[in-house]
Amino acid sequence: MRNIITPAPYEKAYTIVLNRILARFTMLDDVFGEYKRTVLKIVRGRCLASENLQDLARYWERNCQQFSRFLDCIGQTAAPPEFQQFHQVLTGELRHFYNQVCTAQQAINWGQNSCCQATLQDAFNEMTCIRDRIDHALQNVNGVAM
Repeated sequence: MRNIITPAPYEKAYTIVLNRILARFTMLDDVFGEYKRTVLKIVRGRCLASENLQDLARYWERNCQQFSRFLDCIGQTAAPPEFQQFHQVLTGELRHFYNQVCTAQQAINWGQNSCCQATLQDAFNEMTCIRDRIDHALQNVNGVAM
């Protein structure tokens, strides 16, 4: 007979919060990935006539502000004792991801319609490494099934 371990109520509540955090992070990651693709299209001249870096700059800035508020909410989220170390790792990696989003934003010269593609690519490469570290941290959390 199989033993079924019932999670404590606070563990279940944190798992629900964690799923929401990860869903929001995935959405933001998709948004900034699409911005990168659009930047590269604009720089190469393979974009729609209505696409330009100045408009994209406003959207990027708005989503950076949303990301910053998202990080503030995560910082205020209480984690159960069993998840505190994981929560600290997750929070640190998300802050590092945000810093890389800002680095990518700084690689773009919005007014000149140009971009330092090496810096942009380096930032996005680091963002990929951060996602991998978050995935690894999730795999090491006991009792959480995603």
